[in-house]
Amino acid sequence: MTFTSAAPANPIRILLVDDQPALLWGLELLIDGERPRMTVIGKAQDRDAALRLATQTQPDLILLDLDLAGELSLDFLPELLSLSPARILIFTGVYEGPLHERAVREGACGVVRKDASAEALLQAISRAYQSACGDQISHIASQSNAPSL
Repeated sequence: MTFTSAAPANPIRILLVDDQPALLWGLELLIDGERPRMTVIGKAQDRDAALRLATQTQPDLILLDLDLAGELSLDFLPELLSLSPARILIFTGVYEGPLHERAVREGACGVVRKDASAEALLQAISRAYQSACGDQISHIASQSNAPSL
């Protein structure tokens, strides 16, 4: 699937954080299929790996699962933000609005539900990368065809 906006001079460098290996694999294929606009530079399945890779790779954007094998990623979101200037986009199967709002209040650029389309996810990544996080609450629901970041 090719997104139809102009490619940036440098690709959006993305760190994927999810506890499900098959999902990481699929996300990497989807995102790397968008080269040269975006590329995956690392994958983490837990808190420690996410913090280590965020420091080592200094990504432009971190696609972060809200629930990492029972650990709420919001609990280490401030630490993640302090280690890297990356924008953080929450990618979640957790459908609790208050948690989504908390994520944005604590520094995430937005929330994308895991049942959103591939096109909606790619658009959300582009918009989160281009936006000034904290200016607005962004929430992308699966019912929306066009994300509103």
